[in-house]
Amino acid sequence: DAVAKLNNEYVLVIAGEVYGSFDKYEQQIEKLGIKNKISLHVRYISDDEVPLFFSSADVCILPYKSATQSGITSIAYHFDLPLIATDAGGLKESIIHNKTGLIVASPDSGLIAQAIENYFSRNMKSKFQEEIKLLKSKLSWSNLANSIIEFSKSL
Repeated sequence: DAVAKLNNEYVLVIAGEVYGSFDKYEQQIEKLGIKNKISLHVRYISDDEVPLFFSSADVCILPYKSATQSGITSIAYHFDLPLIATDAGGLKESIIHNKTGLIVASPDSGLIAQAIENYFSRNMKSKFQEEIKLLKSKLSWSNLANSIIEFSKSL
């Protein structure tokens, strides 16, 4: 629904294995008349293909209605790819709003479309990528090891 609200400059790539049927989504795409704005790869994505999808994207969108967490967040960060996600489950805990991505208050298609337009109109990608790199450095194994060594010295 959010894609239908965006102009034709936007292309949505839907990639990954669907658990259950994708039929209702195909019907929705057809009903909304947005087939030309969507590239479907509804199948298992092998490890060899993952870099292609994430490296060619401008942003990773997680429009969840409910979630606990998403492993996709870590994969996106690995490729320095900012995220736009709904405030569902634990997603907000791994995405820093206005730093590593945007958090949308609810899974409302208008709000999601607005966040996408805002992201591109304000050229947020490179700023967010820098923040992602800082976060990855802060959360690196070497930084953890150094913290443990410093802590042990303080004992």
